[in-house]
Amino acid sequence: MTLELGVQGPAKVEFAVSPMQHLLIGLNQHSRTPLPGRRWWHAVRSRVPARALPLVNLVTANPYYLPDFLTPPMPQVGRDIRLADELDVISSIGTERIHDELGLYAELGPVPRPVAELLDGGTRPLQRLVLAVHAVYRACLADDWPDMVKRLNADITMRQRVVADRGTSRMLAGVGREFSNPARFETTIAAAVPVPQRPEDEADGVKLVLAPNLFLDGRISCSFTSPWQQPLFLYTPSRTIIAPPAGIDGLIALIGKGKAAALRAIGDGRTTTELAARLQISAPAASQHTATLRAAGLITTTRHGQRVLHTVTALGTGLLEANPRAGQ
Repeated sequence: MTLELGVQGPAKVEFAVSPMQHLLIGLNQHSRTPLPGRRWWHAVRSRVPARALPLVNLVTANPYYLPDFLTPPMPQVGRDIRLADELDVISSIGTERIHDELGLYAELGPVPRPVAELLDGGTRPLQRLVLAVHAVYRACLADDWPDMVKRLNADITMRQRVVADRGTSRMLAGVGREFSNPARFETTIAAAVPVPQRPEDEADGVKLVLAPNLFLDGRISCSFTSPWQQPLFLYTPSRTIIAPPAGIDGLIALIGKGKAAALRAIGDGRTTTELAARLQISAPAASQHTATLRAAGLITTTRHGQRVLHTVTALGTGLLEANPRAGQ
């Protein structure tokens, strides 16, 4: 399958962090599954509850195909997609679309039993599937997910800086050799079923979503075999990005406790007085924090009438997203 994004490349590149994508790759228990995913599975399979079997059975029904309704386009809830957000979208998918995607199994061979049950059972098997996802996440991934998110967000922040400094083509080339042709933004990915091509007049306007995945192993995977699906590529995050150890607040380690608290407290915008009240410190102390943060390029300060408002810059936002509070 060859995807052409047009001469000008994608109109917009977004990033997402998806627990569902990690679960699907980790549960693929066949020889083609990337080694990190297989290692994770061997470590957690003894903890998989019986309620998770509908998901495990569907994911392992065919080693070359998974229906797109398991990884639908996400609502714009920010970079860190919660599993609950993904399950809400999956629960709302209509029967017609489910049947269209499950029908592709017949083109690959005999229809597996878990697929036949979904085809014949209406909405009830879908709800069992949603409960199965929740069960396997809680038993096998939830405890590790906050630390995994730190690593994933650190990679995204690094790549967004490359876009700002050197452009989208350079960032895509760094994601994988599949994106190494910046003149055409063309990539070839193996797919078990036909993938719809974008119309020529739409190619330069398509949105590309990139999702780092720790269960891959130096390769790129795609998730879009339905005509309604936006191109979504999973890639291996850089191994040079090291997240803080569990329980360590990376932001405090970098800029100190007081300035870290101030940066987090500024949020969507605060005056010095508001910041001092929120942190329960004196106004001069708050002013000193903001001066240091402003000098480092982490916040900007603007006057609005009688109010002097501090807001977080893109660099500051990147630090906050890559370093959520320890324990969150």
